[in-house]
Amino acid sequence: MTRPGPSLLARAAALLALAAVSLSVSCKGASVQVKRSVPADLAVSAVVVYPFGFRWETPAWRAVELSQRLVDVALAEAAEQALFFGPTEVRVYRPDEDNAWAASDAVAVLAAYGVRPDSALVLRPRAEKRVQAGQRELVDSRGRTVGQSAQEAVTYLGTVEVLHPATRQVVLEVSGEAAADPFAEVTDEGADPAPELTLLMADLTREALKGLSGTLKPPRAPSPPVATSVAWVPWETLELGPELAARDALDAELLRQQRLRFANPGLEPAVLDTLARKPGGLYVRAAPAGAKLAAGDIVLSLDGRPVPPQALARTRLAPVPSEARVQQASGQIVSLVLP
Repeated sequence: MTRPGPSLLARAAALLALAAVSLSVSCKGASVQVKRSVPADLAVSAVVVYPFGFRWETPAWRAVELSQRLVDVALAEAAEQALFFGPTEVRVYRPDEDNAWAASDAVAVLAAYGVRPDSALVLRPRAEKRVQAGQRELVDSRGRTVGQSAQEAVTYLGTVEVLHPATRQVVLEVSGEAAADPFAEVTDEGADPAPELTLLMADLTREALKGLSGTLKPPRAPSPPVATSVAWVPWETLELGPELAARDALDAELLRQQRLRFANPGLEPAVLDTLARKPGGLYVRAAPAGAKLAAGDIVLSLDGRPVPPQALARTRLAPVPSEARVQQASGQIVSLVLP
């Protein structure tokens, strides 16, 4: 007796099951869960990174600066593979809606770069904070209770979700958790209020970019870089004005220094001191010989808008040049066409 082969519907169901892959990977000692259902024929030339979705109360600038840190991770991994847009470059009206093109003005932003809506992704980062509080008895050498101490254990649960708004499908989801270490040495003058969360989200973003391997396709061949190393002076992008105005002079200066340090992890204190006196923009630390920009320049704006790092990186892939307003090391302000 000959058995009939599987029906077309059954074969299709099997293929769909194979397409949605869930796996666990180890990332710097932490367990990371990856759910991947990226279509094999998906080609993407732009990624929009949403403001960070904190599931607890934080200042508005925190959602921007942590998301911007993830953009920096993406630029380090794939700056020549796609156009990246950060949390202040797109207005997001309803961040949890999967029809992101209707819930933001991203389509208009992408159109200026010749990117079709079906050739772009949205990266949505978010995190929850779980707190377990308790008390610990303190005993002396004779075993007698001599007091109590309060203890609080904080765990961050982070997720990076990659959405294809044209089909309203989440094509990739990477999640993990990290415990806060209350005894960790503070090395950044308190600039990062949640270093374990920052490290976790950076790792999840790198894992998401690995999951998109083969999917990112640059819209055109990149032009040579106009700068090889920059530092970000984030005053305008973070919109710190209202909070600075509400603080006394000492606290306001401390906040500025901390946000500058967070925006430029690992930067030498002497350079940070120099940047603290600069206007908002991108400070050029190094540039190729013969480039239009030189070390010591600060790019104040591109096409009349504030210039986070990804804006300068996009000039290498953009269909038309951008007009940059630049303060040169001499103090003179000039207009340049980039790239």
